[in-house]
Amino acid sequence: MAPTVKARNLGQSAAALAVVVLSVHAGSGATDSQRLDRFLRSEMQFNGIPGLSLAIVEDARVSYVRAYGVRNGESRSAMQVDTPTDLASVSKAFTALGLLRLEREGTIDLGLAASTYLPELEGAAWQGVTVRDLIRHRSGLRRRHDFLVPCCSEAGLDLAAAERRLAQSDLESPGGATFSYANSNYVLLAAIVQRMSGVPFPRYMREQVFEPLGMHRTKVIEHPDRSSDDAFPHERQWGRIRVSPSRFLGWYGSSQVKASAEDMGTYMAALMRPKPLDISVPERGPWWDRLEPEYDLGWNVSEEAEWLNGELVLEHTGSLWGADTAVALAPRRGLGAAVLINAGTSRAQPIARAIVRKLRGTPLPDAERSSRFESPDTWSQVFLASAAVLFVASMWRARQLIRQIRAGTRAWSWNVGRAVRAAILTSLAIVLMTVIFGSSQPPLAALPTTIQTALPALSASVSALLVVAAAVGLAPPRRP
Repeated sequence: MAPTVKARNLGQSAAALAVVVLSVHAGSGATDSQRLDRFLRSEMQFNGIPGLSLAIVEDARVSYVRAYGVRNGESRSAMQVDTPTDLASVSKAFTALGLLRLEREGTIDLGLAASTYLPELEGAAWQGVTVRDLIRHRSGLRRRHDFLVPCCSEAGLDLAAAERRLAQSDLESPGGATFSYANSNYVLLAAIVQRMSGVPFPRYMREQVFEPLGMHRTKVIEHPDRSSDDAFPHERQWGRIRVSPSRFLGWYGSSQVKASAEDMGTYMAALMRPKPLDISVPERGPWWDRLEPEYDLGWNVSEEAEWLNGELVLEHTGSLWGADTAVALAPRRGLGAAVLINAGTSRAQPIARAIVRKLRGTPLPDAERSSRFESPDTWSQVFLASAAVLFVASMWRARQLIRQIRAGTRAWSWNVGRAVRAAILTSLAIVLMTVIFGSSQPPLAALPTTIQTALPALSASVSALLVVAAAVGLAPPRRP
């Protein structure tokens, strides 16, 4: 056997042994492990989840790491604890760590204007917007600004283009005034990291954040590769869970990080230290006690979370059409859970919360089935069915109109009123098609796969109905 194969087998055996050991020592023992196992498998069965991995931290140490299901629904290859999975918006907290490292080195000051480091933002609208405002989603950017940044291809990873486009944003509030979650804030933060470090953002994150934390299977996606050992994204498509062909993975800074359950356990354990990576600002007390409420450093901050008996909780979720992730931390208790799912669901956060509550003594709940109306695929089917009905109705009415004209019961008759109505209806049809196929925000390529088919079909059917209605108005019935 070749040395590389032997090494790979030894590595796999070690990983399997680690899972067994962690499982035996998890929580209150084997019984708790079995309850958790049943809960997770039920969640996967109810919600069509192909693969799930998780890590649990207790007493600031990794206590449990486990993987279920498959990483690829086509090849049926198993999900492993070291399988990198899309984190989506959970990536934001890593970007914040990169900024803190630069701050500790004296390279940046979070209190200074963002334009200090990105001169492209020197316009009047950006005056007073600090780096910390970007971190806390208080820059004045809104979700509608996100798609000013290119997406759905390698062009979406061009931070220089992102800076230029976002510099023209019509900010809706002064810096620091109001909270509004927008991915574009963290795109600009990634641009600052890249500009001030002098190295590409993925490389900086790998060398200065992931590797020092011991996250050796974590990376910023530079070139999506479906032939790798990563977890494949999955979507519900026309009623079935299939590998997702979506090219929308978000943007540098706000998403684009992939990590394994093992690495997420290592990461959470590091965050339980008062100064993870020794990059926090040099003040007394643990880093979590210096967070501003609502949102800070890539975390939703709940000082008195109702779902955990009023304790301090740090959370973040991440959602793509083919992935769903969640991390929930109770740092003062040294507790945390990370759940990584390789399918577009809404279950990662409820599962992570249930696990953290279990660590505080609350029994696991029954598994729940997501509402089908939360699935884009359900709306795709509704849109497509509606499109079919409208198209049939339009064609029936158009055929009826032609027959009536031939029979002489209707005739083309032009006057100003009819011409104006017809022009308005036709213009609406043209505008609708232009918006959907030309300038929609978000663009079609960023929408769920089945929506990309169903929405244009519905728009085309509505447009056809408008055009037929315009024609009917121009051919009134003849008077006896």
